[in-house]
Amino acid sequence: MIGRRCALFALGGLLLLVLTVNIYFVRMIVDNSLDNNNNNKYYTKTLPIINIKNDNTKIKLNNRLKNNNRKIITKEIEDKIKSEMRLLPSKFFKKNNNYILLIDRLLNELKIMPNVQKDIWSIPNINWPDAHQLLPAAAPELGTILNALRKKNIIKVDNSGVGTQLKLMLTFEGGVKALFKPQWYTRDAILNGPVYYGKDRHNAEIVAFHLSSLLGLRRVPLTVIRKLKLSEIKNIATDKLKQTIFESSNETCVYGTCHYCSSNDSVCSKNDDLEGAVILWLPEHLKLSKHRNPWQRTYKKNKYALWESDQSYCDRVKEAKTYAPQSSSRLLDLIDTSIFDFLIDNGDRHHYELMEDNFHNPAVLLIDNGKSFANPDVDHIDILAPLYQCCMIHKTTWDRLQLFGGGALSESLGKLLVHESTMADVLPLITDDHLSAMDRRLLTVFAVVEACLKNNNYASNVILDHR
Repeated sequence: MIGRRCALFALGGLLLLVLTVNIYFVRMIVDNSLDNNNNNKYYTKTLPIINIKNDNTKIKLNNRLKNNNRKIITKEIEDKIKSEMRLLPSKFFKKNNNYILLIDRLLNELKIMPNVQKDIWSIPNINWPDAHQLLPAAAPELGTILNALRKKNIIKVDNSGVGTQLKLMLTFEGGVKALFKPQWYTRDAILNGPVYYGKDRHNAEIVAFHLSSLLGLRRVPLTVIRKLKLSEIKNIATDKLKQTIFESSNETCVYGTCHYCSSNDSVCSKNDDLEGAVILWLPEHLKLSKHRNPWQRTYKKNKYALWESDQSYCDRVKEAKTYAPQSSSRLLDLIDTSIFDFLIDNGDRHHYELMEDNFHNPAVLLIDNGKSFANPDVDHIDILAPLYQCCMIHKTTWDRLQLFGGGALSESLGKLLVHESTMADVLPLITDDHLSAMDRRLLTVFAVVEACLKNNNYASNVILDHR
């Protein structure tokens, strides 16, 4: 009896095993068939048909496809722009003499005026800012205020408490505050890596300020170059900051408090001097709101944002009321910003700020420009994605850009920077290679706009100001 039961049990187990194996192979055949059909439908143009065995393989395949598509699209865009550059009209290679009048006016602005009102800080903090700019088109007191940032006594130094890198908060007599970004690199340092690689370049902040004036985008906070005596700073530092100051090889070093700050990553003085950018802190009554840039990068290797592979991405952006060109100038401002960033090679504009002080249609501010001028021989074309995907530009911006062809941009900016370095008694702020690179990049901007015009991508009602 027991033997019969064992035999039946064994027979049942064998039948179950055979059934399971049959189901498994049938499922494998169906799955492979489906996978092959999907591959034939979507992937045969870029990759051979393969059998997908697990989720990891699917993820790798999708990433590979996205990377390939992105590379193909990027190459096509770059080739198209280079082709257009070869066809640019001669006017873009000639100097427009009107730039001389502009540079003379800006240099006059930088002169120090005698007998300026005692409460000089009320001018940039209260009188100047409005919905569209931090600095008005005419600012005769500018040179005097910039000189005050270079020379005024500092009564307190603290950790800034913002960002991922070392920054100090300076307090001047009268309670006015400014951010100090220290020097990490020499002027001729070449940084290779992703467009956002490395620490902030302090000199880039000063260059960005003067470039914004040239382009009529007066939305960069007032910025100058200045040297601090670190031995003196130690005496007016807060207790928390003092804990991060130490002596090394007869020099004073500081590492501060921030996300990535540590004693192993300090910055040290040279002959007791620490050079850096001094950026006027915006007053508290100017309420800023922070917004994610629609063309933000992922900051992850081999993982790309939608805009990097979808050339109709701008249409998606315009679907949002915030960026609809007929309702605000926000999108056009971001396109201005992309041109500004491309010229200085700043690919780190992941967020942007607006003044939300009951202003109507406030402009996009150009704050935090330190990730610029990494390598003068490299042009990151994708910084211009808002321009070549949307094919729109402010008429005032386009008119201003056309003043600086034929090398006028590097010449004009060079004169403003020579004035700054002379006033602060420092080395020239950027190399000639970086200035020449900006002339080259400006030709790229011209080529993109010309391509848009030839393709009739510009509508007559969008190359204009929405102010």
